[in-house]
Amino acid sequence: MDKITSAFNWFRGDRTDGVKKTDELEIEAITKIIERGAYLWKVRSYTRWFQRWFFVDANGHQFGYHRSGLRRAMCLAKSRVLVDFSDIVDVRKGWRSDVFNQLAKEVEGKPRSSVDVDENTCFTVVVGGSNRNRTFDLVAKTPEECDTWVRGLKHLIHMSKTQEKSEQFDRWLMKMFRSADDNKDGGLSFDECLSLLKQMNVKLRKSYARKLFNQANSLTRSSDREQVLDENEFVAFYHLLMSRPEINTLFSRYADENDELNSEGLSQFFYREQRCTKHPDDCLELIREYEPSDLKHKDEPKMSVIGFTNLLLSEEFQLCESKHLAEVYQDMTQPLSHYFIASSHNTYLTGNQLSGESTVEGYINALTKGCRCVELDCWDGPKGEPMVYHGFTLTTKIMFHDILTDAILPYAFKVSDYPVILSLEVHCSAEQQARMAHHLTTILGELLYLQPIDDLTQLPSPEQLKRKIIIKAKKLKTQLCKPMRMSKAEDINDGQDDEESSQSEPDSDNEADEEPVQADGTVSSTVVKKQVPVECHLSDLVNLCQAVHFHGLRYSKMHGKCFHMSSFAENKAKKLISTDLDGFIDYNRRQLSRIYPGGKRADSSNFNPIQFWNAGCQIVALNYQGKESPCFYNEAKFKTNGNCGYILKPPYLRDQTSYSLNDRPAWSPKVLRLQLISGQHIPKPDNSTDGEIVDPYIKVKVIGMECDQREFKTKDIHDNGLNPVWNETFEFPVFYPDLAMLHLAVKDNSNTGVNELLGAYAVPFTSLREGYCHCPLLNEQRQPLSPATLFMHISITE
Repeated sequence: MDKITSAFNWFRGDRTDGVKKTDELEIEAITKIIERGAYLWKVRSYTRWFQRWFFVDANGHQFGYHRSGLRRAMCLAKSRVLVDFSDIVDVRKGWRSDVFNQLAKEVEGKPRSSVDVDENTCFTVVVGGSNRNRTFDLVAKTPEECDTWVRGLKHLIHMSKTQEKSEQFDRWLMKMFRSADDNKDGGLSFDECLSLLKQMNVKLRKSYARKLFNQANSLTRSSDREQVLDENEFVAFYHLLMSRPEINTLFSRYADENDELNSEGLSQFFYREQRCTKHPDDCLELIREYEPSDLKHKDEPKMSVIGFTNLLLSEEFQLCESKHLAEVYQDMTQPLSHYFIASSHNTYLTGNQLSGESTVEGYINALTKGCRCVELDCWDGPKGEPMVYHGFTLTTKIMFHDILTDAILPYAFKVSDYPVILSLEVHCSAEQQARMAHHLTTILGELLYLQPIDDLTQLPSPEQLKRKIIIKAKKLKTQLCKPMRMSKAEDINDGQDDEESSQSEPDSDNEADEEPVQADGTVSSTVVKKQVPVECHLSDLVNLCQAVHFHGLRYSKMHGKCFHMSSFAENKAKKLISTDLDGFIDYNRRQLSRIYPGGKRADSSNFNPIQFWNAGCQIVALNYQGKESPCFYNEAKFKTNGNCGYILKPPYLRDQTSYSLNDRPAWSPKVLRLQLISGQHIPKPDNSTDGEIVDPYIKVKVIGMECDQREFKTKDIHDNGLNPVWNETFEFPVFYPDLAMLHLAVKDNSNTGVNELLGAYAVPFTSLREGYCHCPLLNEQRQPLSPATLFMHISITE
């Protein structure tokens, strides 16, 4: 029995008793199968199926297919569609995508003979890299073949993403090489190399480039043929360009007379430059990990400047403290109201608010980014099934049921164990509200938080609510349901008129009555909303987050309960901040508040969340599909504390105090000294390969409380995206470090138009790493622009 047959038998369960097959052998066999490739059906809709030859290139770290549907040997290379493993965000088995959900609806009720689609043969490859994910929805011939592709792809993607930085960089160079190899002959001439370098923002003297080209051209070719570099030679050629004089200078301070760095010298570097203590034995381990040459195998292992550069590019030298990204390090035992909570507005939308597409993918994307509060706008749907979409607009619709089964249940706690809040905006009839309650209880089951809260004086902590889902919606005064008689509204409307009950009434400040988006000629600008009575079964699921009418700060202080929660349009919240900041902060110490974008933001733009965080607002809901700075700030804030979706508010926003944030700070500030040294592999706008070589400069912003806000700019470096050197230092005070954030934007100085963004990054002040570090650059969609970085030095003093 060969390995491939053995792998298929393993999936079918045909295992020989007493014989333990190793994972390595299984994975090796599976990898061979998917490298060979196979015909799979690519599904676009119920009526649009295309048979294509799919394959993986394990060495090239790519997954792809041929457009023509012909096998690889019968196809031209140009017909291939390729996706890098680094761009694949998920591989899912079964009907767990918007396309397959729609397929399931179409299949339902049709004769079995006319539709033969086994869910066990279906899988989805999810590709990121933009403001929304795209999917390859595929059908294999058998469940065993489907299992092979799913397991094989997951393994190869995992291995690819855990490669060392140096390997990832070489892989990026190979990708650039393949993109420039138009005739797919595996070689680039000198002129083709120069053209590719220009696309990569590298400008060289031709004579110097020729010298390096000849040096890298290790393969002897006949004189009558044009000299070319193959893939590996091009990688060597590019490495010859990568001189880092600023690192060479730093390295020479601690290296010995042979230009080698031992463990004692590395320990001294950590102590003097990084302000931390690292024992020489720990430094030996770093030398063995990052030194590529045989120096690490000597009796006294040493590090070359190449190994030192690899170390400085590692996670341990990133601008944001790696511990803050990898671990939950804050106190998670405080009341829920003492935390900022990562929150999404109209989570289902991937585009604008008027005609955008509603998708389950929107929820998966938000949850896998650490979002802990998602929104569902619920309306009556066909066949008694509630739908989610933006009411009174032309947005598409998705089923409430599908969101729970395909997004909330499998992804709620995939990246964080801390509680998820489902913010329900309910416009459904009583019958469909009861259907919502049925789906919530049957699908989510024990994940729902259903504890009684009659005598609750403060909200439970995130630690107490681990792996629990909280329902935010309106609640009837009467807790328990009476037998339902759908034809009589009074049976489901008990207590509605009692102002002192926790049932909320119509109010323009509450999210259930959000102002309609401004019409653009396709939607009526006059929207009449009627108040929807609350159904008792759905009401019984509401406890910690009861949506109530906001009567004012004074009333809330006297009569508000910790589980009463109000939502505010951005302008209403701004007014509260401007008229009574201290009162609003005090309100947010006890109760949760949700801030949402105003109705005029039809383009799904976002407000600046900083002003609302400064007032202690916990649930500042943003359109996650946005590309503006607010999304950068939001993602940077919640990436810390282990990306758990909860950030502990500073003491002055959670503790009772006589101090007013309207007053000038009475304490001394921290002083940040930022030295911007150099940049590496700065891309062109939108990561394009067209256009002229960039003239990059860095715009530095400190955001937070008004007294801390600063803005600076470096000089621009003409015609240099490869290794621009600025060597500029800025120094400024920060009074409220717990609320401050550093934002870096690299832009192209253009004489003909707008200075376009080349890459950016943001990090909370309290997560800044002191000493030398590299800052990875992201695009507008907050996707890595690897290998683009900034090299800098940071020191913080009292």
